[in-house]
Amino acid sequence: MKNLFVLILFVLLSSCTNQKIVKIEALEGYWEVKYITEKGEQFTPKTTALLYDYYQMNYPKGLLKKVAPNPDGTFSTSEDATLFELEKVEKNYFIHFKSRWDEWSRKILYLDQEQLVLENDNREFYYKRPYQKTSNE
Repeated sequence: MKNLFVLILFVLLSSCTNQKIVKIEALEGYWEVKYITEKGEQFTPKTTALLYDYYQMNYPKGLLKKVAPNPDGTFSTSEDATLFELEKVEKNYFIHFKSRWDEWSRKILYLDQEQLVLENDNREFYYKRPYQKTSNE
């Protein structure tokens, strides 16, 4: 009976832990901000111009560009790009950005093919892959 109790307790505790997934190879590509959380509140970006973050990687370095989707499925971008470097510290990944004007870092809390969650200064940034129209539609 005692062994059964310990087994049940182990299963319950392990199912309650937040399993952190970071598939670093999934970072490359387009990401759209879904929302941002800070101090328990959720904020959705309200902009008239839709912009995506585009990550291009050659591990552990890469560049980040802001891009705007065009109606024909292509993207417009400026020549400006922010360089970054990935760093793994113990079990955590960090993105260290460096632009002409500033340097900052964000911790990767979650990353798979469809979702990205970054943390910086007690803010969490939730991203999703943008819907891409195919040529058959």
